Amino acid sequence: MSKYKLYGIGNALLDYEYKINDQILEDLKLEKGCMLLNEYEKHFALHEKLKAMRPPEKIIPGGSVANSVYAMAQFTDNVCFSGKVSDDESGKNFINCLNESGVDAYVAKINDQRSGECLVLITPDNERTMNTFLGSSSLLGENDISKESIKDSNYLLIEGYLVTSDTTLNVGIAAINIAHENNTRIVITLSDPNIVSYFRDNMMKLFDKKSHIIFCNEQEALNFSQADNLKDAEKFLKELTNMYIITLGSKGAICFDGANNHKISGHQVESKDFTGAGDMFLGAFMHQYTDTNILESMKFANYCASKIIQIYGAKFNNANDYQELKKNFKSLI
Repeated sequence: MSKYKLYGIGNALLDYEYKINDQILEDLKLEKGCMLLNEYEKHFALHEKLKAMRPPEKIIPGGSVANSVYAMAQFTDNVCFSGKVSDDESGKNFINCLNESGVDAYVAKINDQRSGECLVLITPDNERTMNTFLGSSSLLGENDISKESIKDSNYLLIEGYLVTSDTTLNVGIAAINIAHENNTRIVITLSDPNIVSYFRDNMMKLFDKKSHIIFCNEQEALNFSQADNLKDAEKFLKELTNMYIITLGSKGAICFDGANNHKISGHQVESKDFTGAGDMFLGAFMHQYTDTNILESMKFANYCASKIIQIYGAKFNNANDYQELKKNFKSLI
């Protein structure tokens, strides 16, 4: 039996969540609902402007895969994570948060640069727009990952954000090769519509070997496949993976498991913040998932995602909240 259910590799970022209006987003020339990578000076100049307007709603460790792995740990799965931080306050907070949550953290720490951070800008329609400074996270190298832990995991989870540089792309490819050689199933999340458009050639390199599962939302599927309809996007994804799940927001989600199609309806809820909805969906699905309970896993994932968007941030404040999700979901089925 493997030691870990899942090993995640991704960016190690500290998230700062700000509530803003659409005019501010327009003034800052940011595209709503997408993620923009910024260099040091531009990013921190923007952050200073935001801090002058109002304090953040939350400051919490983040990063797409890290959020999913965190959720799985709260659901009591044995999981681990690799990323890179600097030896600064943000880096220490990130590592401490993972350790306290029960995640085995293989997080490298360096003495220069600054730890990465993400400005999560939440508009009145609850959409989130992200402005990211990768910092030392972008320096993650092949020597920073645990090859033995990949071998000793049921699943390897790679985030699409890694394809934004050749250095981190090579980490993803190396990890995938190790997983493939050791029968560790490969899970890839496409991460962001802009990423799959601007770094599409790099993204394709993650699929030289067929993955087990692709997670994406509808826009990511369309952008990656360069299709103008979901049917054609699904044909494209079938060439790259054994199974895919496409989330559709309030409309639910669809899945192809290699043989059968599945569809679930969404939950109509009063949302506050869409941050982390996809990360929670993935983490909840992978917690519940076996080869024989796909529909139940989708329903649980959708239920958990509908709950996380009713609070600010990608994580619940109380670890007991995750157990309550499992308990309440069982009462619904």
